[in-house]
Parts: sequence; structure tokens; C-alpha cells
Amino acid sequence: MRALDQTSSLFWLLVSLSVFVESIRLGVGTPQNPGMGFLTLGASGILGILSLILFLQASLKKEKIKAEPLFAGKLWRRVLFVLVLLILYSRMMPVLGYLISTFLLMTGLFWILERKRIVWVFLSSIMTTLITYFVFSKWLNCQFPDGLFGL
Repeated sequence: MRALDQTSSLFWLLVSLSVFVESIRLGVGTPQNPGMGFLTLGASGILGILSLILFLQASLKKEKIKAEPLFAGKLWRRVLFVLVLLILYSRMMPVLGYLISTFLLMTGLFWILERKRIVWVFLSSIMTTLITYFVFSKWLNCQFPDGLFGL
């Protein structure tokens, strides 16, 4: 476990450094007038600090914890189901539009993952879709694809 933590933390440290360099190349700007690389510079700095902390913790750890097998006891079918749903969602949104495709995504996620009654699934899906639509489309002025029926 120690070697895995050290290896993964070094990988993320390298990712952080490369994003940090590219952020500076894009231009950081100032807090009052941020440039294109402002947000990614901060995010890469946080990622770098966290990866250094993990590396130091793994290096100073003396106990040896036996790692369980990677696929043991996990619900991989659910993970694969969510991945397939997200891929279908990204393909369906330009065709069906935000409202219909998000409703179908939420219905699938709530129905399979939560295993609740169908009335709860539909009400939750409708509420989630409408709330996200109004927050992002009306309040934050994000543009979503209209889709098949102009919805």
C-alpha cells in the first residue's frame, strides 16, 4: 500500500506541475482581472500540495497494511452502469435536448442505484431536472441544446 501511495502521489505531482506550467503560460492575471490560467493555477497548486502530503504520509508510514484485491467486494456493475448512462447522456443531449435527456439520466440513476418506488424516482427526476435547468439556464444564463422538441 505504501508503494502504491507513493507512486500515485508522484504521478499527481507531475500532473500538477505540468498544469501549473501551462497555467502560467496562458497568463494568470490578477484577482481583480483574472487571466485564462488563473483557476487552473490555483487548482494545480492545491493538487500539488495534496500530492506532496500524501507522499510524505506514505513515506513516513511504518506499518504495513495488507491491500485487498482491486475488484473484491466492489459493486462494479453499478459503476459500469453509471458510465454507460453518462456516455448515452452525452450522446443524447444534442438530439433530445437538456430537459428530456437529463430527466432520462436521473430516472435511470435513481431507479437502478437508489432502488426506490417508481413514484419517488419520477418526482425526484423531475425536481432535479427542473432545478438544474432553472439554476443553470435562467439564473446563470448557460445555453443548453434545444433538442428534438425545442425543450
